[in-house]
Amino acid sequence: MVMAVPLFSTVLPPLFDYPNHLARMHVLSEGGNQFYAVHWEPLPNLAQDLIVPPLAQLMPLDIASKLFLVAIFGLITGGTIWLNRLGTGEWRMWPLLAFLLLYNRTFLWGFLNYLFGIGVALAGAALWLALERQRWWLRTLASSLVALACYLSHIAAFGFYVLVIMGIELSPAWDELRIRRWPVLGRRIAIAGAQFAIPGVLFFGYWPPTAAGGISYAAFWRKADLLFSVFDNYDRAFDIICLALFLGLIVWLAATRLLRLAPRLAGAVGLVFAAYLLLPSQIFGGSGADHRLPVAIFLLLIAASAAQFPNRRTAAAIGAAAAVLLFARIAVIEHVWLRADRVYSAELAGIDMLPRGARLAVAYPASAVNFAPVPEVHLAVLAVARREAFVPTLFAYAGQQPIALKPPYDMLAYAATPQELWGVVVPGRNAAKTAGLPKALQQYDFVAVTGGEPLDVPTTRCLWPFFKQPTFEIFTVLHDGACESPVR
Repeated sequence: MVMAVPLFSTVLPPLFDYPNHLARMHVLSEGGNQFYAVHWEPLPNLAQDLIVPPLAQLMPLDIASKLFLVAIFGLITGGTIWLNRLGTGEWRMWPLLAFLLLYNRTFLWGFLNYLFGIGVALAGAALWLALERQRWWLRTLASSLVALACYLSHIAAFGFYVLVIMGIELSPAWDELRIRRWPVLGRRIAIAGAQFAIPGVLFFGYWPPTAAGGISYAAFWRKADLLFSVFDNYDRAFDIICLALFLGLIVWLAATRLLRLAPRLAGAVGLVFAAYLLLPSQIFGGSGADHRLPVAIFLLLIAASAAQFPNRRTAAAIGAAAAVLLFARIAVIEHVWLRADRVYSAELAGIDMLPRGARLAVAYPASAVNFAPVPEVHLAVLAVARREAFVPTLFAYAGQQPIALKPPYDMLAYAATPQELWGVVVPGRNAAKTAGLPKALQQYDFVAVTGGEPLDVPTTRCLWPFFKQPTFEIFTVLHDGACESPVR
């Protein structure tokens, strides 16, 4: 309940991709409209898409979407606590440290399907251990459903689940290999591998070629820096202190041999960490692939470990310090989110002024696609949900979302990117490259402009001010010829 306070104290949680996700949920709940078509496929990125639209039939969309965020928190913490119980053999307070990691940089970017899938993976790994002594068919059936749910949630979360299951089975499989119990080893491999059959068929049978992409690596030293993303929120100094205290506790307990890893989960921790070191930053058309894994590593480490403190007083002191740290982090998040809420409330009023069915272009510089306490890059997309508008930046990528742009709006969306339109509405920037773009802009009714800083977009002969806030403006596109130089 404490962790959900920021979610329900704001109109719009300031997660970078959240407005875009919310607009997509609206289109899915409506079954499409004149601009967007719904094409369901077994894509490995559907957690929110499968859960929120049905909920939106029973309650307001914004509440349904926030309940999905609460479900992410519940799955992650519940999965961590349950896996710790089965791995260490008893219920402990230790895995409650997972609550400290919920508001991480991955969450603030709005990678919601992935985080939901991580929660499914942790709970699924716990279920795998819980059913170890049950009938083989029950374990196979249950684990197959978990693997399918994990795959449909997000492909990266499914990869994490595969690694965890492999790590759990590594130790007993090695023991059976050493004593050459081949039938037992074969049975173990068959039962463990059976759960990946359906996801494997879906991956190789339905993964569209357009979803494929190149593989690239960032500088290796960035691997250490990315670990900070688990605590990196809004106050750099405070977040560094949080990370230092967290790692200091782990190192102190490990150095004094007061921290032990559950034997069945130690291999999973090592396997996932090794995968993190080897994982590229770009793969299958997705960027920041290795950026997502640190939070999963820390959660798995908490789930796999058990701390034995010197005495109850020390344990109580560390528990109290962790609770203080948790409430302090929530206070910082609540402060920033309430400030963002005031900004969003004012800007949403401008979006609500648009006529229904309008065509709204979006312009912002490439530098705006970066983390910010009050992200506004995707705010204009909410016109899709609030005004039934066409906005070209709605997430509708083949192989990633079950939504596609209808003709001729697909061509209109590809005619000019937001960065290119930024060069049109803010004259003097790459004028040679944007010379042919005013014609594309003329096919829209309005253009929303944001740049992450106070704007001063000059009036042009084809743009007229419609709504203005310090970092978010909407202009009416005047259909009286091509955009020309600023009016003097």
